Amino acid sequence: MTDAWSIDHVRPRIRVISDNDYSGDPDGLIQLAHHLLSPSVEVRAIIGTHLREGDGWAQSPDGDEVAAAVSAAEKIVELCGMTGQVPVLAGAPGPMVDVNTPQNSAGIRFIIEEAMREDTSDPLFVVCGASLTEIASAYLIEPRIADRLTVIWIGGHEHEGLAVPPPGAPDLEYNLHEDVVSGLVFFNHSELKLWQIPRDQYRHVLASRAELKVRMSTQGELGAHLYAALGKVASWLDGSGYKGGEVYCLGDSPLVLLTALQSAFEADPASSRYVTMQCPNLLENGLYRPNRNGREIRVYTLLDNRLDLGELWRCRLAARRRPGCLVKN
Repeated sequence: MTDAWSIDHVRPRIRVISDNDYSGDPDGLIQLAHHLLSPSVEVRAIIGTHLREGDGWAQSPDGDEVAAAVSAAEKIVELCGMTGQVPVLAGAPGPMVDVNTPQNSAGIRFIIEEAMREDTSDPLFVVCGASLTEIASAYLIEPRIADRLTVIWIGGHEHEGLAVPPPGAPDLEYNLHEDVVSGLVFFNHSELKLWQIPRDQYRHVLASRAELKVRMSTQGELGAHLYAALGKVASWLDGSGYKGGEVYCLGDSPLVLLTALQSAFEADPASSRYVTMQCPNLLENGLYRPNRNGREIRVYTLLDNRLDLGELWRCRLAARRRPGCLVKN
């Protein structure tokens, strides 16, 4: 008897371009694997992006973090059994220099090309787990994309009245710090639709070391690879004398939750909560200034981490482990 409710019968209904600094924090690699193994989304392209000069996450021997990001993403594509099915593109070599001058890269050009397609009605989401360099540059080159896609961004400071910064928070939120100028373009000079997961929310996505060992490391070659990437972080932290504790933040995973795991009817991330507000002006210090004339944006205030991570542990990695099982063709 055919199991009509099986995940094997799910068809893509959302297009995704995944834009992330895959040579940095390995939470992006976990997000990427989860997206690739999610049958309700069609990952149209993967963009490997830059790290800030002097960033502690920068580990590439030759200093080319974009090439390292592309290589890391290609390995995930391979382990997901999808080599040759999804293009992995280079992002810009560095941040924007001013609010009027876009960067240029294969990733930026692809965003524009995909957004301007006329042969599909499936909604397009550009999911950004690092800086906003690519999407801000794409907008400056072709402003018409604003009406044709939605940006989901992991990044930005807490909004006053919704949350407060964590103890010892740096002056600039990490992903914004990667390219402040692109943030100024995105918030202050664009009409791009935004679903924002600010710092107070992405910090909620925590998994314990014990959970990661039991639920990730045992899930075949893909799970072992992802777990090993986290292990490199642990070794780096231990070597620097930093006491990282028992949990790790999988802060990029909400990009999957808000796209692949939308409700069946009236498709939307129905299990998570958000507020709408007029898009504030962004200041160079990363703080916000109210803007009564700003476009409406979503700011998420509660994420369904049970659905997000539980689905990853029990379904995606386990399904990929089974011999001969490809969740997506």
